[in-house]
Amino acid sequence: MHKAFISVVISLACFCLQSLSMAQAENLLDIYRLALTNDSAYQAAKNEFLSIQENKEQSFALFLPALSFSANYTNIDQTNTVSGVDTTYDYTSKNYSLSLRQMLYRHDYFVQHKQAGLQELQASANFNKATQDLIVRVAENYFQILGATDNLDFANAEKKAIAEQLNQAKQRFEVGLTAITDVHEAQSRYDQAVAQAIAAENQLAISRENLHEIIYQYPDKLASLSRQNPLLRPEPEDINAWVEMAIAQNLSLLASEKTMNIAREEISRNRAGHYPTLDLVASHGISSTDGGALVNLTGRDQEETQIGLQLNLSLYEGGLVSSKTRQTAHLYNQSKELYEQQRRTTERLTRSAYLNVLSNISQVKAFKQALQSSKTALEATEAGYEVGTRTAVDVLNAHREVFRAERDYANSRYNYILETLRLKQAAGSLNEDDIQSINLWLK
Repeated sequence: MHKAFISVVISLACFCLQSLSMAQAENLLDIYRLALTNDSAYQAAKNEFLSIQENKEQSFALFLPALSFSANYTNIDQTNTVSGVDTTYDYTSKNYSLSLRQMLYRHDYFVQHKQAGLQELQASANFNKATQDLIVRVAENYFQILGATDNLDFANAEKKAIAEQLNQAKQRFEVGLTAITDVHEAQSRYDQAVAQAIAAENQLAISRENLHEIIYQYPDKLASLSRQNPLLRPEPEDINAWVEMAIAQNLSLLASEKTMNIAREEISRNRAGHYPTLDLVASHGISSTDGGALVNLTGRDQEETQIGLQLNLSLYEGGLVSSKTRQTAHLYNQSKELYEQQRRTTERLTRSAYLNVLSNISQVKAFKQALQSSKTALEATEAGYEVGTRTAVDVLNAHREVFRAERDYANSRYNYILETLRLKQAAGSLNEDDIQSINLWLK
């Protein structure tokens, strides 16, 4: 009996643990942290950022001395014939050289170093933008799955309701209380509901595949959105203030600005082809010749040290430098126009997102009221059908309106959250804290 009791306890414990595991649905923050590790696009952006950071180290290296060492060893076996007499020389030659070059003035090196700093800032903006893009992509796919799940639930509920209506219509027809047309109408609606449920199930599967592409996993269950989530208006509630924030902080715009500045410095770097360069050069060399088994040749050693300044000035290269300078000037003008285009796009996206947030707040409230009204209308229609003042078609239509209202209400709440994230993304302020805030609205 004691063993049986222990077995029961163990079974209950396993059941409780399994139930607890099943109850712990993955939330938005869990999915986002999985994406940070598994999303290939984000990881590619991260490695690009780390790679570009090395440009600054490489440009700084140009200002440091360059030291090189060379050595060679040569064995020479030489035979000379003069007036029929052969003279043989057999000896070795060894040379060692240590060279140093220190840049004193190279205008293009200074420009490259400045460009490397701009490239690092540009890479930082692009990487942070990739992080914000990941937040939005994760949220879009997360709520896409919730929306697809809702649609499937609503489709199955509608199918069940119509099936009950179909069964009721058949019973009423059998006792002569309704016409056969009501049965046919209910059957037609049921067939449509079956098709819609199949489509909804397929859409849910596709939505799960989209999320799988980001996190490379299939989550068993996602936490759903609470019906009590707040509808927060933008803060500050001033569209122009949001535009100003976006112009100052939008990451795409910042990256475009750095691209323009790099292009401007490229003009100066190419123009440096007309400028002189000045280097300090020094070398120390040792060479020796070993007489060994020489004939008429003795050994010789030599040691030499040199130090000096080397000035180079390009006088004419066929117009190459001037052509490259003009070319980079055109590219700079192109980057200015692209920056202006990005600035206008940023302003448009910010204004659109701001207006969408306000519109979505109103839509959520309107769809909530529409849902309540459709439920009331359904109750009235079903009551009318019972007393013969409404038809089966009226009841089916009322059911359909309720399910449409449920779907629209759910989707409007998801869209509100996504537009809030897009507004903050446009303003350049989106970060993980926003994911954590939304996570509190999930259950």
